[in-house]
Amino acid sequence: MSKPYALLRAGFPFYATLGMRRVTTMPMDLAIGKDQTIYVLNRMDEISEIRKINWKDEDLGTIPEGGKNLEWPVQILIDELDHIYISDEAKNKIIILDTSGKELDSWGEFGSTNGKINRPSGICFDKDNNIYIVDTYNHRISKFTKSGTFINSFGENGSQKGQLNYPWGIDIDHNTGDLLVSDWGNDRIQKFDYKGNFINDFELNNELVGKLDGPAGIAVDSHSDIFVADRGNHRIIQFNHKGNYVERFIGDAVLSKIGRTYLMANARALRAREMTPLEETKRFRGPTSVRIYGDLMYIPDLGSHRIQVYKKEAYELDETNILPDTDIPFLYNV
Repeated sequence: MSKPYALLRAGFPFYATLGMRRVTTMPMDLAIGKDQTIYVLNRMDEISEIRKINWKDEDLGTIPEGGKNLEWPVQILIDELDHIYISDEAKNKIIILDTSGKELDSWGEFGSTNGKINRPSGICFDKDNNIYIVDTYNHRISKFTKSGTFINSFGENGSQKGQLNYPWGIDIDHNTGDLLVSDWGNDRIQKFDYKGNFINDFELNNELVGKLDGPAGIAVDSHSDIFVADRGNHRIIQFNHKGNYVERFIGDAVLSKIGRTYLMANARALRAREMTPLEETKRFRGPTSVRIYGDLMYIPDLGSHRIQVYKKEAYELDETNILPDTDIPFLYNV
């Protein structure tokens, strides 16, 4: 896999809304299984759970007993065997379930020495199916086998290049093997190679959209575009592979199918919606994660208890289609 020389970005329109309160309640993250079932990681004050939904916006219920394994879950992954991996910051563990909710394994030990973790948050797999863990309170990234054998770690607390301050999210650019880390406390993104060597960092410093505020989940797509849940600003920010700002997403939700069904059966809720200005109801509220599957971007809209989906439209270009790169930005209108 290799990223294209350049892209014609035709658009990235809103595509769909899935879920609603009582189903996708406070969704922290999601993952999609081989059968296209969407596993939504709901994190609530009294109980956390994994809720299953599909593209028909049907509530398929929770994984039986899945919530009993979880306390303060942060992120969820599904591997090629449909095994579910969850980072739990309260338990300081990675919990592995099958799709029925049976616990297959769990591992992790609290501490600060090599091989131990303190408040794990973001997780991702590399090409060899090892797992990288954002070891947030140790201000580092740790790498383990899927069975929990420690391999190595990198990072230390600070604000200098290569240092981390309560990092949160992580994803891998499969075109290069590089790691992208959302450095939450420093309001920036950092890039490392697979060995943990610092490559570069970048922030958002745009007169139109301001700066990052508590970047959380992060995802990289097949074009090496980078998507960051800018949680403090209630939006998703898109960068290109160089770290240049491309676009922001602030939320464009419509009523989901399951939401419409609920409202049509609830006269009081219908009256309340009739009396409410609707623009703000479309917007994100504290999204913590962003996930890319194919050309679709899924955003667990935590504060609004739903999933918003956008669809990327971009066309790959080679050297014969576009002028050479330049340090001076310009745009032809034709």
